[in-house]
Amino acid sequence: MAGLLKPVTALLLSTAILLAGNGLNGVLLPLRAVGEHFSRIEIGLVGSAYFAGLMVGCLIGPAIIARVGHIRAFAAFTAIVTVTPLCHAMSAQPFVWWGLRGLNGLCFAGLFMVVESWLNTVTAAESRGRVFATYTMINLTVVTIGMQLMNFGSPMSFELFSLTAMLYSLAAVPVALTRTAAPAPPHRARLRLFWLFSVSPAAMLGSLLSGLANSAFWTLSPLYGQTLGLNDRGIILFMAVVVLCGAASQWPVGQLSDRFGRRLVAAAVAAIGGAAAVGLFLIPNPQTVLLGFLSVAGLYGAMSFPAYAQCVAHANDLVHRKRAVEVSGGLLMTFSLGAVLGPLLASLFMAQMGNRALFLYAAIAQVLIVLVMAARARRRPKLSREHVEEFVVIPRTTPTVFDLDPRADPPADVPRRQDAPSSP
Repeated sequence: MAGLLKPVTALLLSTAILLAGNGLNGVLLPLRAVGEHFSRIEIGLVGSAYFAGLMVGCLIGPAIIARVGHIRAFAAFTAIVTVTPLCHAMSAQPFVWWGLRGLNGLCFAGLFMVVESWLNTVTAAESRGRVFATYTMINLTVVTIGMQLMNFGSPMSFELFSLTAMLYSLAAVPVALTRTAAPAPPHRARLRLFWLFSVSPAAMLGSLLSGLANSAFWTLSPLYGQTLGLNDRGIILFMAVVVLCGAASQWPVGQLSDRFGRRLVAAAVAAIGGAAAVGLFLIPNPQTVLLGFLSVAGLYGAMSFPAYAQCVAHANDLVHRKRAVEVSGGLLMTFSLGAVLGPLLASLFMAQMGNRALFLYAAIAQVLIVLVMAARARRRPKLSREHVEEFVVIPRTTPTVFDLDPRADPPADVPRRQDAPSSP
């Protein structure tokens, strides 16, 4: 395995450093915003701006990389993104933060595109699955390590913003010093959303609802934790439990869906996730039942985070492998649209009903996933076993990541069924 990863060690190291900085930044900004007396809606818009920037970056990133090459593009995006946490610390105006967070998302889209297209080029077809799994595991876990860096300072000080900027800047070093040849520029995934909806309404609506729920958690859960009386360390612990359980559950949930059907399993886990969200909404005082509170939080993460990967797997079951990148890219953009709207809608809930309503909002999103999956499963039966692809855990980064997906690299002599416009 070490020999397999040796050519991409620099890229994976850069990714890990970037995500550690992003994990710290994601917790730091909401807590600092509370200290600066931002309203709930203003904080929600900070989260929405990041995902809006990510969407824009997915559209323009390939052209930038094609113009200057991977290494120069990575250096430029890193230089720009390093500035954003420092400017956050210098100005406490909501409209400034919205612009900075959008710029941060745009730069991260470009950075991920550089790393993912580079990995795809230097990875042999027979080892793609293992490299993809390693990259995905980094995406799912390193953010949690970054969150723990909050313990080294106060969100009201300059030091943690400086630490975020240092991590962003250091991420450029492995890529700048690598001896691996830069690859060809990434292509732009075609977006045919109406066609995608005709292929699988369940996958598209599920991705949208997953974006609505998950982005609200990332942006607004620090406010929820403060309302429950948690200190900064308690909030970080709460978020880390949710994220790690969400990462750990991806593969076992996927294996169940391989056996029992995507929509059935997606509906079941969303129902459990919705029940856990109701528990988090109703819990009176986590300080007295900390273990129980963290258990419910972990159950919520384990049951709510796999929804997007389930939707991607379901849609890919329905099309020829040559369409895998196109389908998965369209679902990512659908998820991102939900992620733009999620923090804003959740903040409106919280403004009317208090910060606990974050998880009432999340419960509603999970119930809607259950209804969508149940309705589509009732309309169309489960696919036969020969049409079911092996489940693959998917990071939510950019459409370029799907070129690494083993499902997008079929043997040339194995024919698959033709695309069907009818929905399952």
